[in-house]
Amino acid sequence: MLGWQGCLRFRVYNPGRITKHRILVRMVCESSTGYICNLQIYDGKCGPLTEMVGFLLEPYEGKGYHLYQDNYYSSVHQMNELLQKLIRVCGTIRVNRGLPKDMTEEAKKLKKGEVTFRRNQEILLISHQDKRLVNMISTLHTAEVIETTSRRTGVAMKKLKCVVDYNTHMCGVRTADQYLAYYPFICKTVKWLKKVFFCLLQCCLFNSYVTFSKNNPNTRKSFLDFMSDITENLIHASDVVSSSSSDESQGYSNKTCPKK
Repeated sequence: MLGWQGCLRFRVYNPGRITKHRILVRMVCESSTGYICNLQIYDGKCGPLTEMVGFLLEPYEGKGYHLYQDNYYSSVHQMNELLQKLIRVCGTIRVNRGLPKDMTEEAKKLKKGEVTFRRNQEILLISHQDKRLVNMISTLHTAEVIETTSRRTGVAMKKLKCVVDYNTHMCGVRTADQYLAYYPFICKTVKWLKKVFFCLLQCCLFNSYVTFSKNNPNTRKSFLDFMSDITENLIHASDVVSSSSSDESQGYSNKTCPKK
């Protein structure tokens, strides 16, 4: 989300955030490293969410990938379409995105730790009462409950396997957002194109850093040091180009025109 207070036809409004008017950028990230695989800038003409998700996942159709997403994108109709493209999905889902009425009524009566679910062929819908009611949809899991440990207290506890996998693999997008927020160099500007350009440039730097860290596991370099090295190399390259071009211009000035 890129903050933008100026006049722009396709900016979005979110009253729950500090910066309420923003430019929306949707991303698909690799789950373990956060590598940005594909992105789309919302321009007001992207069509329904199913078309937008189809555009982002087009390079991965028919390859058996697993997708984890939040409740903004999930729906029963979308699951059927992605199953036809051999993409299996797990995520949270809103009540009005295809949950049966009898299931929503039953979920309201659940006590803490209780679970109710419905299955339609390969699509599984689960409602789980924890600290609050959590609705999940998955084409990857069953209603299996496994033992895990709490991250804060370290106490053993039981959780749904789909919830554990969701919390684990959704870290990809969070990792990308975290790194992009560490050292932002997007400054205030009158032109929204400049802000989008620098956002894309920062995404390229992050992907380069992920690739560098993956290929050089023994080199522990921070994201800040990596960006500093890239900047110094670019400045050095520009100095070399400018000095060579100035030498060529001096050579032209010293030449005399041959007499006819």
